[in-house]
Formats: sequence, C-alpha cells, structure tokens
Amino acid sequence: MGKMLVIGGSRFVGPILLELLLKDKNEVTVFNRGNLRAEYKNTRFVRGDRKKGFAQLKGEKFDTVYDMCAYTGEDSENLLHQVKFDFLVHFGSVASYSRPVIFPVRESHARGEWSSGDYGRGKAECEAVLEKSGIKYATLRPTYILGDKNYVDREKFIYRKLLAGEEILIPGNGQALNQFVFSDEVAESLHLLGKKRAEGAFNCAGDDYISLVDLVGEMGRICGYEARIKFDPEHDGENLDESLFPFSNENFVFDNEKIKKKLGVKFFPLLAGLKRDWEKHYKVVC
Repeated sequence: MGKMLVIGGSRFVGPILLELLLKDKNEVTVFNRGNLRAEYKNTRFVRGDRKKGFAQLKGEKFDTVYDMCAYTGEDSENLLHQVKFDFLVHFGSVASYSRPVIFPVRESHARGEWSSGDYGRGKAECEAVLEKSGIKYATLRPTYILGDKNYVDREKFIYRKLLAGEEILIPGNGQALNQFVFSDEVAESLHLLGKKRAEGAFNCAGDDYISLVDLVGEMGRICGYEARIKFDPEHDGENLDESLFPFSNENFVFDNEKIKKKLGVKFFPLLAGLKRDWEKHYKVVC
C-alpha cells in the first residue's frame, strides 16, 4: 500500500492502471483535466492542466508517480521541479528510438528520431531529462497499442473498412513486420514497474509479429469479411498518411526479454487478443 499519483491517464490504458492500483489498496490521486470518469471509490481527483503547473499538489509527497502524458522535455522538467516523490514511472514509447538497421531493437539502442516527428522527438527529450536528473525512475516503451476502447483509430479503422467491403490501401508492399501490445498488458507493466521499483527502460511488445498484409487478412477472418487490399507505394515510409492506413510499412520489431525476465510479464498471443477484442468491443461499435 502506498501513496500514488497518476498524471493524465483519462482513457484507454489509464483506467486499467487505476483499477490495478486500487486493487492493491493504494491511496490514489489522479491529476488531469477532469476527463476521467469519476465513479472510482477511494480515489481523489484533482482537476488541473500540467501546462499550468502542479500548484494543487504543493506540500504533498508521493511514493510513486505514474506520468502518463509527458510529451516534451519541458513536461518532465516541470514535474521534477514541482512534485515531490520517491519513484517515477514514465510512459514512454518505442518512437523515442533512433531509426535502427538491426532487429529486434533492444533497450540499449540509441534514442533519437525515428519516423514519428514531434511525438518521438518529444518522448526522447523526456527520457534525456529524466536520465540527467539522477532520480529513481523507470520508462516503459510500448509499441503500437491495441485493445478495446482504443481512442486511436486503428482496429476500428480496419474493421469498418472490412465490414463495408471497402478497399484497404496498405502503404508500400505491406510486407514490413510489426509488433503490437494490448492495453491491459501495458497497464500491468506500468503497475509492476512501480510496485517493484524496477529502474531503467523496458520495451513493452508482444511475442508475435506479423506483416501488414497478413494483419488485415487475419482481421478479415476474425470478423468474417474478405479483405480487399490495394498497395499504395505513394504513401510509404516517411510519406505515411495515417488517414489512409494506421500503421507504417516499416519493420517495427522489439526485444521483450528484459520485461519478461525482470517483471514476469506474459504477453497474450496476437490473434487470440484481436479475436477477444472483436467479440468484446469492436463487433458492437463497428
């Protein structure tokens, strides 16, 4: 049992993390702009905008802070200067890596810019700030996150195209291998990082990887509709247009041995997870 602070976390992974923290009988404070549903018991909600500072938390100290929404180095610096805590769990991203040529990508790979523009650059800045600070912290670096209630238009985008019988434009030749992780696995990983105070960076990616072509084909089989695929070389690589397809035709494969060995995280098979989420959520909303 401890005194926990969750910054952001109003949707998708955040509510799952909150439930795990409460299950452990922690005293939880949630700081965000008021978007999280408020029916949680034994939870204090503090409405605020981190861009305007953390004055509402002045005088308090937390055992662990889960920072779910730091997108720039300035975001992390402001947190370090304004909030007192013993341990920090930073919600990072594999987008903070520099572009690799060797796969799978391990945690020791250099940070830099991959193909995510400001997002990846900002996440790398956050980690640089934390590394220089000397504080005790962990960074979780998830790959593409899937799951029910995904606010990013990924699974829903593909299923709606399939159900409507529409052509699906896949960038390039669609043969790049991609790795995914489910939202409940990400939440559990964050929870364990804080619970065990495991320092350092941890990739968070499932055991399976699949080409974009096969991903669409398997999702078609799950929902019972044949995929109509057309390749789109114009929007390949740096020219990806996520309004046309949600995933890049770049190899996106990461080593996950560290998080499995140090935290005991087990990952759900990709196709079984997609089928589970179709039956639970997307079958209804699509």
